[in-house]
Amino acid sequence: MKPKLWIALGMTLLPLTGMACESSGRRLCEKNFAALVSYRTEAIDYAFGNVFGAMPAQINIRFVKSDDPEYASLNGGIVYDRDHQTLLFPRRVLMAKMPNPLRWAAYYWPFYENEQQREEYSVIEAVDNALWSAFLQEAAKAHGLSWPHQECASVEVGKRLPCEMLAGGIAQHLKEKRQRIFNSNRIDRAWPEDFNAFQKRVWRDDLEYTEVLHYGGMLLIRPLFSEFGVPRTLTYIAQTPFRVEDGNLRASAVKYQEQARNALSVLPAAAASVKVIDQSIVRTTVVPAD
Repeated sequence: MKPKLWIALGMTLLPLTGMACESSGRRLCEKNFAALVSYRTEAIDYAFGNVFGAMPAQINIRFVKSDDPEYASLNGGIVYDRDHQTLLFPRRVLMAKMPNPLRWAAYYWPFYENEQQREEYSVIEAVDNALWSAFLQEAAKAHGLSWPHQECASVEVGKRLPCEMLAGGIAQHLKEKRQRIFNSNRIDRAWPEDFNAFQKRVWRDDLEYTEVLHYGGMLLIRPLFSEFGVPRTLTYIAQTPFRVEDGNLRASAVKYQEQARNALSVLPAAAASVKVIDQSIVRTTVVPAD
């Protein structure tokens, strides 16, 4: 059962101040950052349902110094180590500006609906990205897969673009409450039927490519989110790569949706998760530095 939402509705007002950690209080900084991660897991759970019922009951947090062996693997960002159920953050995130009071972060959509706050507290979006990545990795791992799917790293457009459509469609749905408007009469631009000809003439930064990536991905998974919710749909996507068959992207997209509906319709909501735990909010623990 979900814990009651203890934050008063009156606290949904935007924060008036921000705070950044001082180097002299590193332990307090780490504690505040762990609290921020916990608030964002709470925000995601209340915005989208029992997302973290599919996650380990506890996720560790480790802040990596530039001279640590793991630092190179971060590539300047945040990495989820699924083998150790640990989120690895570069230590510099402790200096990022955070909302004050921190409990403002317990609300998901107010952050994404305000561009000023989104820019000022960019660390919140970085934390969200890490949490969504952790969820998708755990879901993919249950079926012996990785997330993102390996096709996303392919040099072949025919393999890479369908994979990127899934990842791009997910990002749009999770960060844009107001759905983009797309002319359904131009479905051919989002899902080209002659995909073989398409992939021969486009480059990654071409308008045609980006239209398929953004609008094609949105149209591919938006109906599934609407019908089955975020946790179940994300689990299915993580466990089911999208591939173009017979050189027809449109037919392949329709088939992917049909197969998803067939699979998700016969499963109760709980069964669609990787693993159900008693706690609906993930606990976070800071791993002490060596």
